[in-house]
Amino acid sequence: MTFISAVRGCALACCFSAVGAFGQQGVSPQAPTGDSTAPGQSQSLGDVARRVRKDTTTEIKMTPEDTKKLFESVDKIFAFASEDSGFPKKATVKRQLVGPADVEKFTRGRLAKEEYTQRFAQAEMTMKKFGLLPRDFNLREFLVKANGKNVAGYYDEETKSISLLNWIPLEKQEPILAHELTHALQDQNFGLKTWMKAGEEAQQTGDSKKPYEDNNDDSSSARHAVVEGQAMVVFMDYLLAPVHRSVQDTPGLIYQMEEPAVQATIDSEMMHNAPMILREAGAFAYREGLIFEGELLAKGGKKMAFAGGFARPPRNTHEVIQPQAYIDHEKPAMVAIPDVRQLLSDQYEVYDSGGMGELDVRALMRQYGGRRVAEELSTSWQGGAYVTFRRTSKAEAAISPATGDLALLYVSHWKTEQAAERFAHFYAGAVSQRYQKVTPQPAETCPANQCPLSAGEFLTEEGPVIVEHWSDNTVIVSESFDQATAAKLRSAIRENSADVHAGTLPHDELTLRLTDLPDFVGFQVGIGEKILAEIAKRASR
Repeated sequence: MTFISAVRGCALACCFSAVGAFGQQGVSPQAPTGDSTAPGQSQSLGDVARRVRKDTTTEIKMTPEDTKKLFESVDKIFAFASEDSGFPKKATVKRQLVGPADVEKFTRGRLAKEEYTQRFAQAEMTMKKFGLLPRDFNLREFLVKANGKNVAGYYDEETKSISLLNWIPLEKQEPILAHELTHALQDQNFGLKTWMKAGEEAQQTGDSKKPYEDNNDDSSSARHAVVEGQAMVVFMDYLLAPVHRSVQDTPGLIYQMEEPAVQATIDSEMMHNAPMILREAGAFAYREGLIFEGELLAKGGKKMAFAGGFARPPRNTHEVIQPQAYIDHEKPAMVAIPDVRQLLSDQYEVYDSGGMGELDVRALMRQYGGRRVAEELSTSWQGGAYVTFRRTSKAEAAISPATGDLALLYVSHWKTEQAAERFAHFYAGAVSQRYQKVTPQPAETCPANQCPLSAGEFLTEEGPVIVEHWSDNTVIVSESFDQATAAKLRSAIRENSADVHAGTLPHDELTLRLTDLPDFVGFQVGIGEKILAEIAKRASR
């Protein structure tokens, strides 16, 4: 489970320790179980799943004999992953046994850099400004508390080696290998680091100059889902192998992940206390990535799902969440905010900028409008971008200013006029939930031919919030700018509307930036464990 940084490799691998025994039975379906299975009789998925629930092993130091067996199993499982994915083996994978201290050093050291600390602070404050996080929420502290300790093997694309753990029982590490060795195959055939970097730099090849230098194509986040989704398919195929089934001929097992009962499995006490955006971003690579790959398997077989995913990766979370958009080569509108810094004189400086993708919007609507409205409306999303500005009078304040020191400019585009109106109505209605003091203001007068189709204005403790729905299915939001400045910004965006055209989005999506942070990686572990444990339990029925 790793690619750009092998820290991500630790992330999803960790979650598999919860169902590891389930996968081990895939190697020896006729092995004695101590249950009622007759000798020589293949176990059912129920037998295997029951074995998982009885396993209470917590920490075991592997013996030299177990280590030898585990190392020998690498080649066998590597061959399984190669056949299952269609990716040819091009080199032997190096292997090593590591301890908890090695893993801790690895996961904390790879990304503990100043550049990520700054991006973390900017993303956190922007999420608070949008209301995706409570104003007083300590994201770092929450993630540290939620961090998983169940790392169970990882592939490092820099050293081209698989690290196996000396405190996880032999039988629990073998299925994890199916997942991690899929990453090794991906790396050998496509060069994961280079391939992911291509996603980050894709927008740089465009002809138009980006309005803000921090904006990037968000396809790197979508590529993350491809890499993880493929590895999950191979992992599940390994689990299903004893009963001669696979994800391709058992699609219902994947699509159960969309059922409310399965999605509710992440609702432990810690998850229950997590803001909706963290639940959504944490589960994205596992849940949506797996379902995305399942759709490709159903429509185009393994060629489309595996090699095809690398040849033509999805461009954004929209194409992952809505696989048909990817299959149909749908071209969303490119929503770009013009460079408005000259309109702001010396009052503001750019603090953060990026995209509000379908995942972000869906989480926002689930938090303030409920699951039903989120599912119905988010499918009509066609692009979104934001810029947060910091008041220059606060320029020498701490790295993370208060939300009252920030002003927000947000533009989104929708498939239909009705969808745009519904989103504008939703956003305006959520203002009272996001701010403590909200007073509706009278509508601003304007010439008939220059008026939005609908508008709402509110005065809050952090300044005015203005939400406007325009005739081109665009919703423009300004927060904490005075009316005169907001009017200038709106005019600049409207005059720039000719630049809205079909193409890839020019921004990395807001919440998926968190996937670069070690603490968020640990948070993802717990979510992945619960999702796959629920799949194993359902397979027993």
